[in-house]
Amino acid sequence: MSTPRQGIVHATVLAPDLAALCAAYTAQLAMTVQRHGTLGAADAAALELPELAGAPLAWLANSAGQPVLRVIEDRGAVVGEPMFRHGWLSLEVLVGDIDALAAGLRAPFRVLGAPADLEFSDAIRAAQVLGPAGELLYLTQVKAAVPPFDLPMTRDAVAVPFIGVTSTPDRAASQAAWSALLGAGGWAFDTRITVLNRAHGRPLEDRYPVAVVPMPGQCLVEIDQVDLPPTPARRGAGLHSLCLRLPAPDTAALRGAGWRIQSLPDGRHSLRGIAGEHIELLAPPDA
Repeated sequence: MSTPRQGIVHATVLAPDLAALCAAYTAQLAMTVQRHGTLGAADAAALELPELAGAPLAWLANSAGQPVLRVIEDRGAVVGEPMFRHGWLSLEVLVGDIDALAAGLRAPFRVLGAPADLEFSDAIRAAQVLGPAGELLYLTQVKAAVPPFDLPMTRDAVAVPFIGVTSTPDRAASQAAWSALLGAGGWAFDTRITVLNRAHGRPLEDRYPVAVVPMPGQCLVEIDQVDLPPTPARRGAGLHSLCLRLPAPDTAALRGAGWRIQSLPDGRHSLRGIAGEHIELLAPPDA
């Protein structure tokens, strides 16, 4: 029996047009539709989307056959670029050859940043891509070890989501909250984020306060502090939630660190972070 994946298990995306998104991912990102279905009431509660119970959904599997993306049809979701709101900014996905993959992308995908080595390490090469539902993807190739980070590598065309990137008004508060959840302090530094600079019309050399906190399964969360004006509270299309498998949480401690937590009858937890990011936290395997 294989060991259940730790850290980021899968991501959930809301799409106004389920069929169109699935067609784009299967044609251009080496994914397959593993199965179609509808969103059950328990899953809708875990995602804080009770009004979408019964909505059509599809599970997209990577090139190794692992279901890594749950796409839920939400015809009322507003498509917009996530660079202009706090909460989940991007899903970082491990790929085997970013140059070859990005070269084949076309509409409805939009390459915002051509493949390039990252500023802090030429062992990581990535492209930023906006998807058909407004989801921002960092497609990332890891070519060698990058201490002190524990990062995965792959030869598959598209492997697994391994980093969630959240945009926050307060790096310190978000880092403290994620450190409480993950049991690790992480690292804080300033760095360029080209996709944000381009979106906001800032000089490409501008830097942002960033934190990175490790989680099990060679996964990470990246926290980007971005100053944004208030935006209306509305449900947006794109990346809605990350599903994590972690040790059983200390809910009192997490509430004290700023998380809003709903405990569910099946042992899962629904978590909402300081910046508005949502997590579906699975029950531990031995629960």
